[in-house]
Amino acid sequence: MPQQPNNLRERLLAALPQPENLTAYREETASLLARHADALRWDKIIANTLLWIAVALFWWSAYPGRGGASAAHALQFGSAIFAFSGMFSLVRYAIYASQIATLKEIKQVQIQILELQASLREDQ
Repeated sequence: MPQQPNNLRERLLAALPQPENLTAYREETASLLARHADALRWDKIIANTLLWIAVALFWWSAYPGRGGASAAHALQFGSAIFAFSGMFSLVRYAIYASQIATLKEIKQVQIQILELQASLREDQ
């Protein structure tokens, strides 16, 4: 079986920005990561809010007032819905957080490669 040329390497290197645009690429990367950090923070706030609503509804179901048993069951059902939504949101948050951590590492490696390419071109 003959060896194929290293097309994957060439495609990956072609996808990198040029070293002349290194400062612009750093700024673009910083703004991208800042946007993702903001979105990640809001995902966590939403997940925690949903869970706190679920806890509040559950505790409220213990003292439903004049509603009786039907109100208590309705509050418990609402609590279960909010708890499920909150847990789903927490899982989504955890997945998104790991994706952002991977993206940070990839961007760091890309910037290091660009710095190395720029320093090699300066030395020549």
